[in-house]
Amino acid sequence: MADLTADDVTVSIGSRDKDFARIGSLKNLSIASIAFGDGVLTYPTGGVPLPAIGHFGLNKQMDLLIPQQPSDNGFIYKYDATNHTLLIYTQGVVTGSTSVSPSGVGAKIENSASSAGNPELVGASPDLTYDFGPLIELPTTITPAAVTIKALVVGE
Repeated sequence: MADLTADDVTVSIGSRDKDFARIGSLKNLSIASIAFGDGVLTYPTGGVPLPAIGHFGLNKQMDLLIPQQPSDNGFIYKYDATNHTLLIYTQGVVTGSTSVSPSGVGAKIENSASSAGNPELVGASPDLTYDFGPLIELPTTITPAAVTIKALVVGE
């Protein structure tokens, strides 16, 4: 399958959201809508490439992009300024080195402290919160569904 590219990302800025701090501001402040994903193209290594800064209403540089997290898909979005990409994170689950239990439910889950705990999900104790480990970057085999993210953009 093909990866998402910057050409697959649409950036739009409404007239009221473009450079809304104009008077006396040394920086351009805008609210952009960033849309991408179609459930077919895969998440590329290093994140979703973003279009050139001109698409964000900037001419010189992008100092900051703060994505508003959508409430409906469970992913966390972060801007990688070095590579001008949008990184997507998801909850990681790591199995420990424990052997499969006699009931055949699988290895125990390892938490962020690298300790294999009791949660096996099947037969797990009720009313407890489990630590399944840190967030991980979305695997490159995943095909993100269509999503639109609002983001505060600061730059020149």
